[in-house]
Amino acid sequence: MNFIDLFSGAGGLSEGFIKAGFNPIAHVEIDSHACNTLETRLVYHKLKNENNLDHYNDYLNEKFSRENFISKFGDKSLSDTILNIGIGGKNNDHIFKKIDDLAGNNEIDLVIGGPPCQAYSLVGRARDEKGMKDDPRNFLYKEYAKFLKNYRPKAFVFENVLGLISAEKGLYFKNMQKYFRSIGYNLDYKIQHSEDFEVHPNV
Repeated sequence: MNFIDLFSGAGGLSEGFIKAGFNPIAHVEIDSHACNTLETRLVYHKLKNENNLDHYNDYLNEKFSRENFISKFGDKSLSDTILNIGIGGKNNDHIFKKIDDLAGNNEIDLVIGGPPCQAYSLVGRARDEKGMKDDPRNFLYKEYAKFLKNYRPKAFVFENVLGLISAEKGLYFKNMQKYFRSIGYNLDYKIQHSEDFEVHPNV
């Protein structure tokens, strides 16, 4: 199944889907440093599929610079799947066209991603004198929804912080659920605990 990853960051969410056998069509991320990490990891997966991970280990051991590693073992077709651009406004038309070109005749089966969490997080709200009420990132879920409208995937995964549920006394989360339902998607959500996946703090 094919997926696109929105607000990709360094690709942590994407890693799980790739390891589960899903095929990434595109990653969309505004931060250039995160895009470098995405590119490096795509080359890692390419080398893993080719049973050539020794090259990746050499890179980790600084036998190659990142630039040389990408040049020697990368692939332009992989690099082109990383779109270093902000989501929203006029950018979306460019992103849609690029994803369409990358997908070709293949459907987008799944959309994954999570808009920036600062506006919802407890720490972010505590640091802002207005509690992040006026932060435009509160409404980036509507930009995410435009990709659902455009590609009509079979399902989507929207990841965010626990504070989303309580932000503005739960109003943002309720509005978000209502909005996704209005475009034809039934919703379920679950609070995940890292220890359930053998990820323990301070270990």
